[in-house]
Amino acid sequence: MKKLLFMIVAVVMLFTACDNKPEHIYDDHSADLVGTWTCLTENYAEALIINADGTAVSYGVEDGEYWENVRGTVVTEGNNITMTFEDDDNLTGHFDIIPGMAFSLFEDSGERYIYQYCANDLADEIVGMWVCNDFTTNRESDMMIQIFYENGKSTLTGFLPLEENPEQILNDTTDYKIVGDLLFISIPAEKVGGEKPVYVVDKLIYTPNGTTHGDILTLKTYPKVDGQFKESVSSWLRIKQYLELPGNKYDYIKTFVTNVKGEDKDIPFLNTSFNFAKMDGSIIDKFLKSILFTVEFPEANKIKYSYLLEGQNVVIEAPIEVEGNKMTIKMSANNPAYQDVDMYAFQDQDNTQMHWYMYTTSFEKFFANTSVALMLGYGQLDKDDTEGIANVYKTIADAVESINLSLVMTKAK
Repeated sequence: MKKLLFMIVAVVMLFTACDNKPEHIYDDHSADLVGTWTCLTENYAEALIINADGTAVSYGVEDGEYWENVRGTVVTEGNNITMTFEDDDNLTGHFDIIPGMAFSLFEDSGERYIYQYCANDLADEIVGMWVCNDFTTNRESDMMIQIFYENGKSTLTGFLPLEENPEQILNDTTDYKIVGDLLFISIPAEKVGGEKPVYVVDKLIYTPNGTTHGDILTLKTYPKVDGQFKESVSSWLRIKQYLELPGNKYDYIKTFVTNVKGEDKDIPFLNTSFNFAKMDGSIIDKFLKSILFTVEFPEANKIKYSYLLEGQNVVIEAPIEVEGNKMTIKMSANNPAYQDVDMYAFQDQDNTQMHWYMYTTSFEKFFANTSVALMLGYGQLDKDDTEGIANVYKTIADAVESINLSLVMTKAK
């Protein structure tokens, strides 16, 4: 913190000192400008690459308009600067610089921008799968899963970061580009109801082995909330793209629930009841902790989850099918009355954490399967009563309009 404060004070003092410098004293700072510089503010983002011969390339977004690979030249005389680009978006002004750290650009029009030096391009480091448990969309915290591929494609599960009515998506593909430490993501036009894509820009901070669970990627951006730009910072953990299940056992630790809508009606479940018109994450969290919910994978193609009910340990086993991070619990193999559940599972680099993600239909089936199993165990249903069993699934489906459930589990000791 002391180093950070010192750097901030140094920047302010240098920029102030340069403004008071006698006009007849000039230093040649052209060499100091060589490199990649990035700027991110509320409604403006730019990655500027300046070469030793004075040529430059610009990538950026302003007022929703995106540009890339726009070439130009940079000419300096002392602290005066002229930038000329092929799209005629030119500027003249002056600049102050701390070499290898930051430079402040003052246009003659009165605009001011501060660029940070980017020593490393993060295009290689970002490739892989990442999970975020605190991503904010429309003032809700939601679990987000994003995969960045080497070919500039990305898949996203969660909510699009839109100002109004964030849209839930599942493994939707989009394009991305990394320049320095800026991430440019395009949201397809059909997703925003417009004629052209919307671009979201994030500033990246990459921390290898940032936690005991692995690499951390911190993203800073400025989404609109209630018509106003607001700084948003999220933290992402690198996770595996392929599951390693055999022999692993996990204890439940936390729930994230978003986009919950449903019927204002109490539905009994185990030793509690759920009302999906009043549901929040704390209700499920308290419930799962109270029953000591655990998940185990005795084999690569089998799941076993257990919980305590009235002092008795209840165990449910089922075969599973795994494709990448998609896991299908084949409950119908145990009994044709049950329905199979598709969900997405993720592990950190050392398999010490597991994340589950269920969207609406997955949650309904998971919830109903467990309800049917309990009712069969208590003699409240007969396994041959297909109509009665089907009614359980219908009752739950009617009660739940929408829900996104994320569970976080840690490796059992």
